[in-house]
Amino acid sequence: MNVNHPLQTATELCRADMQAVDDCIRDNLRSDVAMIPAVGTYIVASGGKRLRPLLCLLTAKLFGYGGGRHIPLAVVVEFIHTASLLHDDVVDASDQRRGTPSANGVWGNQASVLVGDFLFSRAFQMMVADGDMEMLRLMADVTNALAEGEVLQLARTFHLEMTEAECLEVIERKTAVLFSAAAEIGARVSGQDEAVVRDMAEYGMCLGVAFQLMDDALDYLADAETVGKPVGHDLEEGKITMPLIHAMAADGELVARVHAIADHGGYAEGDREWVRERVRAQQGEIFCMERARAYAERAKALLPADADAGLRRLMADLADFSAQRPF
Repeated sequence: MNVNHPLQTATELCRADMQAVDDCIRDNLRSDVAMIPAVGTYIVASGGKRLRPLLCLLTAKLFGYGGGRHIPLAVVVEFIHTASLLHDDVVDASDQRRGTPSANGVWGNQASVLVGDFLFSRAFQMMVADGDMEMLRLMADVTNALAEGEVLQLARTFHLEMTEAECLEVIERKTAVLFSAAAEIGARVSGQDEAVVRDMAEYGMCLGVAFQLMDDALDYLADAETVGKPVGHDLEEGKITMPLIHAMAADGELVARVHAIADHGGYAEGDREWVRERVRAQQGEIFCMERARAYAERAKALLPADADAGLRRLMADLADFSAQRPF
């Protein structure tokens, strides 16, 4: 399978809705404080896959939804994601995102944090305008889970005894919960019963875990030009991810080197490529990709059997894409 194909197909299928999402983004970035639309537009337009709002639109389409609520709610998902990126880059001291300077690299940390706060608050204004208390509850819980995930990841910086279960807990709270919300929104606006809504939320969760596990594998496998961001960077930031957990379980010399890196608070000369090579020698990235594929299979099994066959196939392919993408 050409792993680019399902994302391209989904984007083309939802082209009109995605254009409406883009228009809604522009409308809701308006402010008489000039820096807000400047920073907001910069980060939103910086070349991301837009997979989260696309997942919301696709799920609504899967159930034949013909209304318009999914458009602003997809923007809510994108604004919350974008706000978390603005804050992440400050916390991680990242000056690059997707191969271009990050917002904090251009405008500084203070502007990035404050515009992130604007996007969070604008998202909640949009949910109040939607008027559905259940939707407001969902996104309030999601935003809280994202914050907890960030703090949990910070608390586990250079946590060298990190287990697979602890790693997955961070992924679910920090990343996958927003994928879950996107799919749940699509099912809820379509009027599906609670069992279907729960299945679609879990589909999104599994797809999100697969997506992040693949991201973690690419940090040890890919080159920076392909993925559009620095590679070999996770350990430097103190992030003990699945490939490293697997490799350390079988390589005492790697464990000793990682302890030394933790003691120094970052890499010494030569550490980055040495660690990447040792992780690959123990097939840590392969183990991580296998776990990603297992989550993709779980996601596919949750899709409703009686839904449109073509859309169901596309959403299954999208789950596969999340676990096989090259970037």
